[in-house]
Amino acid sequence: MSDLSDLLGLVGRMKIYDLSQYYFNGMPVHPEDPPFHMWIYRYHENTVKMFEKVVPGLGFADSMEIVITSMHAGTHFDSFCHMSRNGLLKDGVRAADIERFDGYTKYGVDEAPIFVRRGVLIDVPASKGLDILPERYAITPDDLAAALKWEGVELSKGDVALIRTGYSRFFQSDPDAYLHKFAGMSPEATRWIASKGPSLVGIDNLAFGVPKPFEQHLILLVDNGIYLTKSLYLEDLARDRQYESLVVVAPLKIRGATGSLIRPFALAPRRRDRTPSHLPEYIVVILSLSNGDDYFLIVVAL
Repeated sequence: MSDLSDLLGLVGRMKIYDLSQYYFNGMPVHPEDPPFHMWIYRYHENTVKMFEKVVPGLGFADSMEIVITSMHAGTHFDSFCHMSRNGLLKDGVRAADIERFDGYTKYGVDEAPIFVRRGVLIDVPASKGLDILPERYAITPDDLAAALKWEGVELSKGDVALIRTGYSRFFQSDPDAYLHKFAGMSPEATRWIASKGPSLVGIDNLAFGVPKPFEQHLILLVDNGIYLTKSLYLEDLARDRQYESLVVVAPLKIRGATGSLIRPFALAPRRRDRTPSHLPEYIVVILSLSNGDDYFLIVVAL
């Protein structure tokens, strides 16, 4: 069997988890950003007449749309030219030296790699016995360490860290909660996770940091050269307790852009259920017959 066949067979045994939100008119975006707009500008009933002149009798028609959006709307990726401290980007590069009207000459999203890496879901609310973190809760370093210990996994250098707060559920159902009430990372927690050396950090909220997002962005993008992605959808991974997976993130190659819309996904083994590794995989139940003298065992798989 060829290497390709082996790979396809392995992928066939995996479950695909879509980690992105929908893009739609009226979707929640940062209050300082332009709204997302998409509309159809070519309709089938109109273009069929145009193409009849090109290919008579075929009945061919097409339709196209126009999208106007920031590259930081919905599920998106931040490149290193997105944020600066005192006018300086990563490695002390002056933003003014590389910025032009049509994009940046360095650190644009077109320089970002395609990520195919081990992903580690850090399910903070679940580790606390919660479904969602309290409003405006600031995650601490102890929260992250406790969640990883509870899951029985470690975050290693080069991994993709996926931080769950539980607020992705509000993206479509309650935009106000998604925009204004989300929990997120404290500066201290951001420094802690940066010290682990991940290649990419992602979160399921609007702006990553609480109470304010600015310092946290600088810690990752400027101080440590760690890419950032936000507005992820992590509920399915959390439901299946897939704390380790293969994560794929491919930013668009938009030359000189500060970010990119993305549709990331994760691959993980298909299992009926995943339990944290610190729990037993089986429970042995000992039952007694009515006479009290005989016993039998039932082994229940978790």
